[in-house]
Amino acid sequence: MRQNLLRADNKLLNYPIREVVTIGKQLEKLGNLNMIWENIGDPITAGESVPDWIKEIVRENATTDQAFAYTDTRGYLPARQYILENFSNEKICTVDDILFFNGLGEAINKVINNLPREARILVPSPTYPSHATAEAMHAGCSFISYKLDPENNWEPNLEEIENKVKYNDHVVAILVINPNNPTGRVFNRETLESIVKIAKDHDCFLIFDEIYHAMTFDGVENTLLHEIIGDVPGISMKGISKDVPWPGSRCGWIEVYNAEKDAQFQDFIRMILLAKMLEVCSTTLPQMILPHLYDAPEFKVSIRARIEKYQRRAKQAVEYFNTFPQLRVTMPGGVFYLVVELLDLPRSKLSATTKASRLFIDKLLSEKEVAEDFQFSYELMASEGVCVVPLSGFGSNLNGFRMTLLQEDDEVFTNTLEKIGNAVSAYYAK
Repeated sequence: MRQNLLRADNKLLNYPIREVVTIGKQLEKLGNLNMIWENIGDPITAGESVPDWIKEIVRENATTDQAFAYTDTRGYLPARQYILENFSNEKICTVDDILFFNGLGEAINKVINNLPREARILVPSPTYPSHATAEAMHAGCSFISYKLDPENNWEPNLEEIENKVKYNDHVVAILVINPNNPTGRVFNRETLESIVKIAKDHDCFLIFDEIYHAMTFDGVENTLLHEIIGDVPGISMKGISKDVPWPGSRCGWIEVYNAEKDAQFQDFIRMILLAKMLEVCSTTLPQMILPHLYDAPEFKVSIRARIEKYQRRAKQAVEYFNTFPQLRVTMPGGVFYLVVELLDLPRSKLSATTKASRLFIDKLLSEKEVAEDFQFSYELMASEGVCVVPLSGFGSNLNGFRMTLLQEDDEVFTNTLEKIGNAVSAYYAK
């Protein structure tokens, strides 16, 4: 081409949750394997059936003419009103402070990309890749992060947050993912209140990704941002694709809190709305369906059964992995993910199912240096046919992996754990 078509910061753009699939698909073909896909939080792919009551609600609404029309740029008004009354707080939010997007991926990009380039958002580590990548691409350099401490149940390092906000004037916002992806941690209320205080003391706003707000295990209390934010400006991000097994709906929203408390923050939110206007609106049908889904008498029974399954899966996995001295794992407080640390991880090789698979991995490793846990994940796929996401792919300097708790079949889930355990034992024995 007459001009270079790649941005100078193009290497910052990555999404390991999906990228690992490309390698996994090739290894599945070369190794004559039926890969077990533990890389992505899609309950349908993992074998969950969409209940008939959800399908019936979709059918009923899809036959109306309104479902085929544009809706308000902010989102379908009855859906926004429902969110305000059921998920938000009328003391700090209005129906016009709620804005729908085609999934939280779009919301994340709209929020971050409408900031000035020099403005930075402090993100957790490990973190969901969409947040870290969007922040890095926006700034044109590596993202700025604070650590979640695996030795303290993955709670945020408050001293690090305080120092990075205090001594970096470019940090304008603090991002919290709670309940957390990838760790499954539901943070203590006191921790979250401390983060709110840091934001208030240093004139920052808050972004809480709360899409898993309903996905907490028995006995675990979740604190929502609107309960503790006080008069600090902030944004809560939520969506229906976790509460309901419908990730393909791509239906997410933001709730803006205390916009009027700061003129610059208010102008920033107005820019996000104007950017959304360029796209007219988000998809109408899922928004129309939202109140019907949550009000259905079957909803509470359905989500409770799903959470109980995830909690049972988590307990089984934690008990199993804790028998390995090379691993560190803690019981999550919710969500349907589990992070397993690989301690003092060596660089090793496992017996691939075919020579073609072995040659393929060797070629990958010779072309560029990969992180230790990425190498382990390649070897795991080639030897045992299990695809997980390396923990370093979540913006972490720790070695490990994230797997899901979604598998519907008990036997398959147990077999998956054993396959991973076999790979760990063999990998460390080399």
